[in-house]
Amino acid sequence: MDKELELLHQKIDFLTESVLQTQRRQRELDELRQDLTPLASDIFKTAVEELDQVAPYFSYEDLIFLVKKLLRNTRNITVLLEQMENAADFMKDALPLSKPLFQSVLETFNTLEQKGYFTFFVTIAGIIDKVVTSFTEEELKQLSENTDSLIRSIKLLSQTNVLQQLEKALTVYNKIDGSDIKTKSLIGLFRDLNSPEVRKPLTIGLAVVKQLSHQTE
Repeated sequence: MDKELELLHQKIDFLTESVLQTQRRQRELDELRQDLTPLASDIFKTAVEELDQVAPYFSYEDLIFLVKKLLRNTRNITVLLEQMENAADFMKDALPLSKPLFQSVLETFNTLEQKGYFTFFVTIAGIIDKVVTSFTEEELKQLSENTDSLIRSIKLLSQTNVLQQLEKALTVYNKIDGSDIKTKSLIGLFRDLNSPEVRKPLTIGLAVVKQLSHQTE
């Protein structure tokens, strides 16, 4: 009999404790609800005010459409996020390697600048610009039609013997001082014409003139 009473008391104590715990939880929930109600009210009020500002440009149907669009493209968005993560990882791994490469490129550009490459290219660009702007459309057309002749002339000038002769002629011309040259009489000129040093260049010049005359005819 005593055991049964003891068991009964234990059950009553357990039920009482359970009721007390339930009541305690209910009070905690009520207190939490009371604390959150003003906060939720403020958040809702703020959201209504913010949405009211964009109401002319945005409707609830647009929001529903946007949500549906996002849900339909969940996989694509996930793939995009994964690609961004992979790109971030790649940049993190490549950044230490790119620093020496970037430093090497800077050193190369610095060396080229010190040697005058950039100044040279800028000068050449200015020369080309002046040449191009000085030609009319008709002159450019004629230049295009005579490109083959121009290329052949450049090839002839690029030959070693032609360049050497031009270099010698320019060197001699630069060395000649007009103030040191005395005016000679006709007899002195004829005497110079009779010298081998003068006759040979004149003979070559006359041969060139003759050939040009034949080609012109």
